[in-house]
Amino acid sequence: MKKACDGLVLRVTDSGENDRTLTFLTAEEGKLHIIAKGARSVRSRNAPLCRILSYSNLELHKKNDIYWLMGGSLNNAFFGINQDLEAFALASYIAEIADEISGENFPAHEVLQMTLNTLYAIETGLKPLWQIKATYELFAANVSGFMPDLSACRDCGNETFEGELWLDVMNGAIVCADCLSKKNGSLPIPETDRFETRNILLPLDASALAAMRYIAAAPPKRIFAYGLSSKESADYLCRAAEAYLLNHLERGFDTLTFYHTVTK
Repeated sequence: MKKACDGLVLRVTDSGENDRTLTFLTAEEGKLHIIAKGARSVRSRNAPLCRILSYSNLELHKKNDIYWLMGGSLNNAFFGINQDLEAFALASYIAEIADEISGENFPAHEVLQMTLNTLYAIETGLKPLWQIKATYELFAANVSGFMPDLSACRDCGNETFEGELWLDVMNGAIVCADCLSKKNGSLPIPETDRFETRNILLPLDASALAAMRYIAAAPPKRIFAYGLSSKESADYLCRAAEAYLLNHLERGFDTLTFYHTVTK
């Protein structure tokens, strides 16, 4: 069976003597695993189609439930991302998240569109890298079905906040400082898991909460169109987005470690 489809290369692994296996994200069928014969050769006409982050229209042949790459055309290689190490590190992390939250034989329209929008934002400098990263992390949580309840304090039901509030990472809820003080006698010290990387209780402020609410509700084309009132608010958002996603996916990412290494 022959077919052609648009998609994004999320992962590339070497196979055989001179071949490559692609993890290819499509809108209609989610992830496809494709064998590209001879793609590691410098003379291969398919080599440009087999690079991570390449968005292409691929011509495929399916035999015995295996997809084979026959040819195709490149739509966008996001060359600008490859020219900046921090941008490439973030884009690689985004691709790994997309791989994690997407399935096979299941439509991935929203994930593919958001991932392409995010790569465009990285390449063009639409927003600072930290903001793009936090936005995609919260999008991934939202599309995976475990976005925290941001509507109100879980204990008193208050929907507006003037002072400190806290994100309960493990339970997906926000708690105002007054409720925590009444319950504990004092504000908590943020807790961490045994790896000391994923905070269980994280501070937020009204600006960071407003940004999280916006991300949860915004369409992909407008999802980056928000601001924060201060650097402190930005720090709150970044810590909360990363910790929340890692805890609920219950895994880490080598690409995230690399991103933090190059952005220190």
